[in-house]
Amino acid sequence: MFGRVAGLCAVVVVAVVAAGGAGAMSRVSAPLPPSTSFVLAPGDFSAGGQIASQSSRTVGGEQVFTRIQKAGRIGSTVFLTSVSLALVEADEPTAALGFAEFKGEAQTKSGRQAFANAFALGFVRGVKTGSHGKVKVTIKHTTVGAPVLLGESALRLPLTITTNLGSLHMSIELTQTDRVVAIVLLMPDYNRPLHTADATTALTDVEQHLHDAFTVANTSAPTISGSAVQGQVVTLDEGGWTGAPSSFTYAWSHCDATGANCTPVAGATGKTYTVGAADVGFTLRVTVTGTNSVGSQQAVSNATGVVT
Repeated sequence: MFGRVAGLCAVVVVAVVAAGGAGAMSRVSAPLPPSTSFVLAPGDFSAGGQIASQSSRTVGGEQVFTRIQKAGRIGSTVFLTSVSLALVEADEPTAALGFAEFKGEAQTKSGRQAFANAFALGFVRGVKTGSHGKVKVTIKHTTVGAPVLLGESALRLPLTITTNLGSLHMSIELTQTDRVVAIVLLMPDYNRPLHTADATTALTDVEQHLHDAFTVANTSAPTISGSAVQGQVVTLDEGGWTGAPSSFTYAWSHCDATGANCTPVAGATGKTYTVGAADVGFTLRVTVTGTNSVGSQQAVSNATGVVT
């Protein structure tokens, strides 16, 4: 994870400078939220934030979304260029493992220094080949401070690159929510201090975007298809969902003729149900629960006709 993240971040820094600065469970492949919801948006800046470029591609089996923003103001003190990088994994455990591996590397001096060096190399390449023309940049020193842990799944690394043009103070922030590991780079002008409050604000904004994106919600009710006749099999469709639930659970119920006064059917927790003698005279409904690492929501299906 560390080597992959460091390599991707180096590519991103080049782009920045070149730009100008209960029951049975069913696994599902629910649509992911829009990738633009994984990163900083222009509205996160109090003034002047504009998208310089953005891209989405697949690297090594994971989706990578990058957004670069032109200098804007976060809070009231510092003009910044920001880069947001989202690594979208196949599932939450994979993303959590990747973040844990990076956090482990960030605890070591050698790991932090390797990460700082990757950024410095990317920065120099970007200046020499980017829109600044043939500006000669010499790296005199690269330092990265101890990580600031912000809860179980977020951290910040202060980074300073000292060059012949002056010192560039950066903040590199990482957070993980559900299937996404998000990396935010904040880079103010040369020799301008980077305030902790601004860095914290940016990370908080990304975390809020991720939380909102992965909040599970039902958008169209589940439905039951098939004949409500003893001996027949009826089938549930989960309906429409947003927030990328990673699993569903099901609970079938007996209800009265109007579909009300429901009681659970013991052991009926699958997507299909064989109508039995005990169901005659009742209608059937299913409560579907969509779940991911952020939360869950329930939705109730239509009622079948009265079982005959």
